[in-house]
Amino acid sequence: MKIEQLYLFKEAVKYNSVSAAAEKNFMSQSSVSSSIINLEKELGTELLRRSNAGVSPTITGELLLKKAEEILKAIDDITEMAREQQKAGEISISCIPCICDWIIPSTVHSLKEDMADILFSVTTGESSQVAHDVSSGIAKFGILIHYGELERSTDLKYTPLFQDEYVLYVGKSSPYWDRESITYGELLEEPYIAYRDEFKRYNGGLTNMIGSGKLPKVVFRTDNLDSIKSMITYNQYVAFFPRCMSENDFYVQNGHIRRLKVSDKSLSFEVGYVESIKYKLKKLDKIVLNAVKDTVRKMGQKQGILEGGENNQKAK
Repeated sequence: MKIEQLYLFKEAVKYNSVSAAAEKNFMSQSSVSSSIINLEKELGTELLRRSNAGVSPTITGELLLKKAEEILKAIDDITEMAREQQKAGEISISCIPCICDWIIPSTVHSLKEDMADILFSVTTGESSQVAHDVSSGIAKFGILIHYGELERSTDLKYTPLFQDEYVLYVGKSSPYWDRESITYGELLEEPYIAYRDEFKRYNGGLTNMIGSGKLPKVVFRTDNLDSIKSMITYNQYVAFFPRCMSENDFYVQNGHIRRLKVSDKSLSFEVGYVESIKYKLKKLDKIVLNAVKDTVRKMGQKQGILEGGENNQKAK
């Protein structure tokens, strides 16, 4: 029995898929499958139930998974102990896109001198995806918009960071360019560019806040925020962006885009971070998380952002 076999078995269970485990670990599916099959042969029992829907552990597999996690955690602890002495290691973070553009670069810069050997691995997604990444152990911690369903999660701990609100981006071609605000009814008449699956399903962000009422007139959909801003700059398109997190936006700072408040709809929300109850943060993770909180505090003082506080303006 090899450590790699236990690890790949655990990965297959985590992703409910041998192919997904292979992809995440940059291996071929056949290699991962063979490793697990050889482990089953060595133990003389089936560890995974295999179906078209994916894989799941058998009763024996559940018992082995628990032991495998203990063994792998012990190995991780030994590795982490050595890395901590050198202030080195990899930190996996999941966050909403605007955080990646706004807070993460400043955090990395603040840690650059003291912890130059830290490898940051940052993925972006909607708040529901961020919560999933942390819950499944893919990310050490995540930064997201608070949403109602988050309260029902039993394996995540949520801590508020600051308050923000959505504003509408408009370009010079927009008939509302000279306005300070816009009504929601007026917004509904404008061609809207949606980010990813915005307004297609509830994903723990703006879509949850708008609800099931009248939705913006989506004419284009993309996963590239810069493309959205560029299209707004040269056309009549509009899109929502967070006010505080877009404070230093190149397009805003250079007068290509204006930000309008929606006068008759509350679009305030709370941003916070989640950490897994099951997958405990290690020393390096805590150092980076504390640096993130320090960055938010400093930016909050500069921009007048309300930090932490009560959850009375959470995204619904």
